[in-house]
Amino acid sequence: MADLLLRAPVSERRRAFKYELTDRERAVVMTEVERATGSLYGLWRDSPSGFVEDVLGESLWSRQKAVLDALVGHKRVAVPAGFGVGKTHLAARATVWFANVYPVGTALVITTATRFRQVQRQLWPHIRKVVPRAGLPGYCDTTQYKMPDPYGSDFVAAYGFSAPSNDEAAMQGIHMPHLLLIVDEAGGIAPMIGHGTNNLLTGGHAAMLAIGNPSMDDPSSWFEGLCLEGDDPGEPTTVTIPIASTDSPAITGETAPYCTDCPREVTRHSLSEHMPDQDWVDRTIRSYGPDHPYVIAKVYARFPKGGGGVVIPPSWVEAATSYEDPTGEGWHRLCDLGLEGETAEHTVREGSWVRLGVDIAADGGDEFTIYRSVGDAVEFRHASAGAANDNQVTVAEVVLEEIHAAQRLADALGSAHPVRVKVDQNGIGFGATSMLERWAQTGRHRAQIVGVMVSESPEQDDPAAVMRPWRKRDEMWLATRSLLQPDPSSGRGRLRLHIDKKAAAQLSTPKLLSRTNGYTEIESKKSMRARGMKSPDRAEAVLLALYEPEPLHQPRRRGLLNR
Repeated sequence: MADLLLRAPVSERRRAFKYELTDRERAVVMTEVERATGSLYGLWRDSPSGFVEDVLGESLWSRQKAVLDALVGHKRVAVPAGFGVGKTHLAARATVWFANVYPVGTALVITTATRFRQVQRQLWPHIRKVVPRAGLPGYCDTTQYKMPDPYGSDFVAAYGFSAPSNDEAAMQGIHMPHLLLIVDEAGGIAPMIGHGTNNLLTGGHAAMLAIGNPSMDDPSSWFEGLCLEGDDPGEPTTVTIPIASTDSPAITGETAPYCTDCPREVTRHSLSEHMPDQDWVDRTIRSYGPDHPYVIAKVYARFPKGGGGVVIPPSWVEAATSYEDPTGEGWHRLCDLGLEGETAEHTVREGSWVRLGVDIAADGGDEFTIYRSVGDAVEFRHASAGAANDNQVTVAEVVLEEIHAAQRLADALGSAHPVRVKVDQNGIGFGATSMLERWAQTGRHRAQIVGVMVSESPEQDDPAAVMRPWRKRDEMWLATRSLLQPDPSSGRGRLRLHIDKKAAAQLSTPKLLSRTNGYTEIESKKSMRARGMKSPDRAEAVLLALYEPEPLHQPRRRGLLNR
């Protein structure tokens, strides 16, 4: 019977094994399969989706099955995926399948991602959960899956690592009769590491699953090249299977499997409840706009062309919102300082400069927003809209409350610099600025008030700069861009963003434009509204919090703006 099943087509084999054999017969057949193939699970060597359903006891939806089964017969499987479609869940199942269907000691799974944190905290928790739950042989530690070999020793059947972006030797010197490389978060993999995967796929039985969100700002990423290769009929060993968020069963109505990751105490429910629905798609498109790189990549699983020409690429903003907070001597969680109203859990450093950025609504349709910068950490403080914002006294009093909170924080941290408040003076902002300045003179606060006219010439104008801002607003955007731009050596920018989703979306919305005279200009609010975008009030409050007018060169004569 074992011999007949091994020779039968996958569908017939699975049907016969599940429905035509008794439990006792199945056990005997699997023992004979192990004798013939070297693995107790050899029946599922050519059926990854069957292994997940029959052995792990889980269900799959159509796109998941297509991806897993493509690993049989293809050397490279590329999966550009949207948000929330279970990329990491899928990669974990592929890992466990491959490690179990070959004799112990002959098969190895290597998982990698852009950062080790992604390997350790995203993919491997799924693997550690699956192995004991399904009663599979061996055990997992943080980033290793070890199985007992025939000699009683532990064999590392799978492990995870990440390589520096410039380490071309990282993907060399690994040999095994059966090898599977899983590249998670593939959209961020450096070209040198990506191209180095070919070193592992030469000779023998080797395959690769590359899965992740399309890069939003790299027009020539390694992952995009791999996905294009998978669409080329001339490359039969590579296949591309996109999974857009709009493919979610919660949207298409496809019957989805039950969720197996939630605790048993939770009422049994469909996996689709954890996946993007139409409301999420609609809200995302409204927030970013239909042509925004975030929507193209995270909703439709496509590669934006040229990153959309935005001032600040979405991936820079996304990275800055996910950096780990520093800890150790001199660092304190805000909520541990014992200050009234300070409930945030991120860390700040002793002596940090505390600054506020205030963008006052120009009309009832815009927002009055305040953001605070404490050293390298930027956080949301206030947002409101409506007729109340037309009253400059009310607006100034709200700012005053935030000044007092900022002063308490600065005193607790022992900051050597006075609290500085940058206010957009346009419209009623001029009156609010004057009022705040007067209150400083009468002792109601100790902060420095700096009025900013964004339509004026920039404070800094370096003729040798690659991007020379045309107006102060352009200067502010470019300054924040430089702070968020990842450093090539460390791979990260200089800011930690603890901000709301609206502000994050607005930071990566305006387009980068060039004037005929060579100066750089940021897309105007009017132009943004014309393409369905809201005024970036929250983003510009972030810019104001960070902006410091310190002239390096004499500004251009203001009359130039009128030429």
